[in-house]
Amino acid sequence: MDNAARERLVSLHHQLSTLIKDGIAAGRYAPGAQLPTEESLCAEHGVSRVTVRRALESLRQQGFIEKRHGRGTFVREAPPVLALPTPIASYLDKVAQRRALSRHVLKEFGWVPASAEVRSSLQLEADAQVLRVVRLRVMGRLPLVHNTVFLPPELGRSFTRADFRSTPLSELLGRAGAHYGRIELVTRARLATPGIAQLLQVEVGSALVDVQRIGYDAGGRPIEYQQLLGPSDRFETHVTVGAAASPGESPRKGRHPPTGRGRARR
Repeated sequence: MDNAARERLVSLHHQLSTLIKDGIAAGRYAPGAQLPTEESLCAEHGVSRVTVRRALESLRQQGFIEKRHGRGTFVREAPPVLALPTPIASYLDKVAQRRALSRHVLKEFGWVPASAEVRSSLQLEADAQVLRVVRLRVMGRLPLVHNTVFLPPELGRSFTRADFRSTPLSELLGRAGAHYGRIELVTRARLATPGIAQLLQVEVGSALVDVQRIGYDAGGRPIEYQQLLGPSDRFETHVTVGAAASPGESPRKGRHPPTGRGRARR
């Protein structure tokens, strides 16, 4: 291929990617919508499949679209923002705001022997059974988070499968007399196993964000342990750290405590 031909190819795929971006901005291709197939784009714009593939790859790298294994190419959803401020009430308020934009799909519900990690997190005896609930959080048609919840027996016995179909966990715990005093979050990275990859519509081995969460009541008793898994490109964490006051210094009027802000395509 000579230089002139290369320039024409680059120009064509750039023009096509621009047209698709304009379509996304105009709402022709809505967030979460599937794009036309490569064949359809070739026929519609009168270009080769090579041009279409290069245009789509450019858009993918820019974050406008994503490929879902075995399903096709989709316009990316706007990332759901989840703030993680220090006060627990503010944190739960932000979670509730995000919940209004997404929904849970119940996958599993049942009692299981507590693993060593779950026993340690919930401070249970060696032979303890826990209630295990698995849900998938989705926004539109896009899976955001694979969520596994473990509850200690004294709380788990309060709930039925139907409770977890639509009711938020914080509300269920409140009904059982358990109220949050603090929440601890630990974030790690891991790779998607075949089962998780299928549910989250990502490739096997894709990078995932793994958040381990323990909720405590005001007395320091663990009331829930969760694992949240989300694709790394749908999950961001923002943290703001402020300088602590010097010994003996009183907070000035208008000052606020440091806050953490997180974003989970959770």
